[in-house]
Amino acid sequence: MHSRFRNLALAGVLAVLLAPSALAQTEQASKPQVFGDLYRTAPAAAPDQAQVIYFRPVSDAPKASGANVYIGGHFHTSLLPGGFTTFCLPPGPHLLGAYQHDAPLYRGKTEELYRVNLDAGKTYFVKVSEDGTGLPVSVEREEAEQSLRTIREQTHAISRASTPSCKSAL
Repeated sequence: MHSRFRNLALAGVLAVLLAPSALAQTEQASKPQVFGDLYRTAPAAAPDQAQVIYFRPVSDAPKASGANVYIGGHFHTSLLPGGFTTFCLPPGPHLLGAYQHDAPLYRGKTEELYRVNLDAGKTYFVKVSEDGTGLPVSVEREEAEQSLRTIREQTHAISRASTPSCKSAL
């Protein structure tokens, strides 16, 4: 009887000790990954596409909200400070913008849309404007890649924008 009681007591102690660990693993597994890999130099854009790398530098602001990136009025992602996204589009005119605090009106869907003309075979580096206008800020490759060295790919949202898969220029 003592042996059975001891085994039950030991099982109870182990359950109490291991439960927080199992709970933490379950919570960790259910949390979406916000960031992926660090930025690596972008390959050349395919000759029939324009490649856009939209990024948001790391911020000192505590709990900065996401900047909702829109392509043609459709939600693409919500860039947090220290995040980037890459997408490709056919060459020609497009509407782009990244808006902070745009709920509940979602200005990027209906107003203040910025028309950009993208050339085939080019890669564009675009920084989120922190002044609240949503205006895409074009950045030269060298300056952009300097900022991008410590920035990770944003992976937590599913794009609702219609964008073709990026092809390799090779």
